[in-house]
Amino acid sequence: MKSQDYQPPSSETIRRRQNDDHALRLLVAQRRLYNHAKRWQGLRWLGLLVIGVGGPFISLLAPPAAVAIGAISGVWLFAGRTILSWLEARTMVKAACVQEELDQYLFGMPETIDRSERPSLEDIALLADDKRPLREVAEAEKVIDWYTVDIASSGVTTVAIAQRSNASYTDRLIRTTVTVWAFAACFWLIALVTWASLSGITLSNFLLGALFPVLPAFLDVAEYVLNTRKAARDRADLASTITKRLMRRDQSIEPQDLLVWQERLFDLRRTTPQVPNWLYQLTRRKNESAMNRTATQLSRQADN
Repeated sequence: MKSQDYQPPSSETIRRRQNDDHALRLLVAQRRLYNHAKRWQGLRWLGLLVIGVGGPFISLLAPPAAVAIGAISGVWLFAGRTILSWLEARTMVKAACVQEELDQYLFGMPETIDRSERPSLEDIALLADDKRPLREVAEAEKVIDWYTVDIASSGVTTVAIAQRSNASYTDRLIRTTVTVWAFAACFWLIALVTWASLSGITLSNFLLGALFPVLPAFLDVAEYVLNTRKAARDRADLASTITKRLMRRDQSIEPQDLLVWQERLFDLRRTTPQVPNWLYQLTRRKNESAMNRTATQLSRQADN
């Protein structure tokens, strides 16, 4: 199929496809790939946490160990910015490719670009492999009825709302992540300064023994927060663009618009910093409830 000939399937077809075995297998596979990427990120952040929290105290309490702590910090920061970051990004791109394959299947979209990073059918089968039946695994992963679909809506409207829901959901989640990390960084800095003041440590010892050695680790945190904030803004812009088009009466959404937005979604998925699973699970029910209510409301308004 050529991209200019694309026509989305009916909403009933999309709703039926998203719960068949092929779609569930892709959903489980992409969820597990994202979890693998988060493990690499978690390993990197674990080292930064140890360096950022424990390093200053050890350096000040045991000055002879300061050189060793500095060397270990430097090695870990190098490994985190090279090997671990590469492994995380590589896994994230694979997950984005699988998620794109899912959307192409559900929305009947043509494969406009042959992505070399896309896992093979065998890779996906291995990722989704489990001792339990596929349906049971999908229910445990909570990927049944992945998109909110109103069968009374046109296929174009359903695809546009699904794309908007994906962008908006992640935008809310990422903004929460930025708030949490910014608060944690400020709390750490205040706690460090307070401890140094109560301990009677001189300013020079504090700067040379505690603050300056962990500035590279703090830089990683700052970059993560800034990149995450930018990712949230980009997602919000895409969601806002789709919302305005859904609500306009003088300009209907064309199938080609859906392909453009889908390509933008892929770029965001493969570059957006990962959100920790504990935060994702903590906010999932609230975010999904808001997403489903909004999708239902937009579906009713767009086709009226």
